[in-house]
Amino acid sequence: MATDAVWPMVEVVSTKWNGDFHRRTPSRELGSDQSGTWLWMPPGTVAETPTGPFDATPGLRLLPVGQWWSAYFVPSSPPSSRPASIYVDICTPIRRHGDRFEFVDLDLDVEQVDGSPAVILDEDEFDDRRQRWTYPADLVASAEAACIRVMESINERHRPFDGSYLEWWSRV
Repeated sequence: MATDAVWPMVEVVSTKWNGDFHRRTPSRELGSDQSGTWLWMPPGTVAETPTGPFDATPGLRLLPVGQWWSAYFVPSSPPSSRPASIYVDICTPIRRHGDRFEFVDLDLDVEQVDGSPAVILDEDEFDDRRQRWTYPADLVASAEAACIRVMESINERHRPFDGSYLEWWSRV
């Protein structure tokens, strides 16, 4: 097992469409594969939000290149091919600036808990903010399409939602 010193520290920072700060989470960069960059948030990771800090749930984060989402895998105990939960933020494609990953959180989320069918969350927030902040039509279309693709990929167990996260989990 590698030590934390081998995995460089990075931070994941998200904002909202209007530019407001949403969340900053320190993470350990484990590496990359065809799915994207994998990060580890060990126990004790503290995330910052506008309402204050909170203890992040330990797990793996996947930041895919050029996609409109970011996934968070909370492994079952002991880890199995089906995570205890998968939580996907629908967001603008992730940009990397050195040791910092940035994206705009678009409020829509997809979640699967204990192998149940994935569901879309926060459609009301998305609708409210797209009107209030005047989301461009292409942004709305991209976010909604990503939401459907992710939900189908989780339910049909397509990579990276097929248990392939276990390779990265085994490193931590």
